[in-house]
Amino acid sequence: MNEMSQTISFEEGKPCPLPIEGQGGGLSFSPNGDMLLVASLPHPSEAQIKAFSGKWRAKLIAESEFPSIPIFAVGSEDWLLETPCNPAQQEKEAPGFVEALYAKKDHNMVAILVDSETNIIQKITHVPLEEMFIERMVMSWNPYKTAGDEYTKTFTNESFITKINEIFKMKSSKELWRTSW
Repeated sequence: MNEMSQTISFEEGKPCPLPIEGQGGGLSFSPNGDMLLVASLPHPSEAQIKAFSGKWRAKLIAESEFPSIPIFAVGSEDWLLETPCNPAQQEKEAPGFVEALYAKKDHNMVAILVDSETNIIQKITHVPLEEMFIERMVMSWNPYKTAGDEYTKTFTNESFITKINEIFKMKSSKELWRTSW
């Protein structure tokens, strides 16, 4: 059987080949554990483009009985990108991603900055992530990766979005960053 592999390529100065909803940061995974963050902003400034290539720091926003939310400080703590991501949905799209992500020797994320007004890729960078960050994220997300029963809970897209909105109404991005680990 001859299987065709579908590849998507990203190139600075070219249109982003993925559909992007809204603004902010979106995190996705491939079945082999590769992490991709697409940040979508209207007309990123030169300072933002420069910061995108700078130092990144990653934390997890932890809420009781809810999968942790990755949050990234881009360049400095002045630019925070929250990347809410439903592990149950990710598992449907990329089965086994949690195990594949955890099994990798090097934990890097490809980050792509897109101008939301033009859909043109402004910057692509590779962000090294600490093993502890990955380990904590995987531990937090693992219970949410299968169909729910009395031991696990999964979130539909609607219930996930509702919970995310509740979390972000209670605290600002700065407060969430300060109280995260």
